[in-house]
Amino acid sequence: MFKQHAAKAVISTLIALLMCTGSSVAFAADDKTWYQIEVIIAQRTEATTHLENFDAQQAVAEWPTGRRLSNFDPQNGNRNLLENTEFIDLPNDQKILNAQAKKLSTTGEIQVLNHQSWRQVLDADKRINWIDIKGGYAWGGQQQLEGSLGFSKGRYLHVHSNIHLNQFPSITSGSKLTKQRIFSAGQSLVPVIETRYSLIQRRKMRSNELHYLDHPKLILLVKIIPFTPAEPIIESDLEPTTVLVDLTKTAPAE
Repeated sequence: MFKQHAAKAVISTLIALLMCTGSSVAFAADDKTWYQIEVIIAQRTEATTHLENFDAQQAVAEWPTGRRLSNFDPQNGNRNLLENTEFIDLPNDQKILNAQAKKLSTTGEIQVLNHQSWRQVLDADKRINWIDIKGGYAWGGQQQLEGSLGFSKGRYLHVHSNIHLNQFPSITSGSKLTKQRIFSAGQSLVPVIETRYSLIQRRKMRSNELHYLDHPKLILLVKIIPFTPAEPIIESDLEPTTVLVDLTKTAPAE
């Protein structure tokens, strides 16, 4: 009798474990969601910040290494890839914040440094997916805007910003010939950063909503929307079957 009860207990435990395993697998599968992510990063001009006080950092900045988005040629690129391929910088006709970027650019007080949109899968495991961010002009191998943005999903979506705006010394004095010599040196110049402004935040987000991260010098707009990728086209590898019929053979009588 004891052996029968022990056997039943073991079986019940196994069934419970299988049910838990099955449910967890289903939960994990459901949590793999495609999203289209779009960001706009802009800087405020000097005219809009002269009345504000904020910290400027000159120390060496560090940020998590991010994935670089692949460039897409809107003229010759295969648009089918955009439907089910991750981390491709989408062409302008598939971006969703074009109106916002245009409005920012036409104010005269804000300069857009980066406007990118891509599609990717986010798992509900709270793991941060970092994307490499660059923008503006380059000076001696240093970028005006640099850093990375991270995206994660748990109970909520989160955006993690670790971006930095570098301000280089202005060449306002000296002869025209001197300026030409300096700029012609290009990458041989050692970049000197007079001021660095950093936007390091973590923000909880909701999908389909436009989120605004404010800073006295930087503006970050982020929107994340669920996306349903197109089903890949699967071509059959089977060759057509040829059926030979003997027309000389008499059909059996019914």
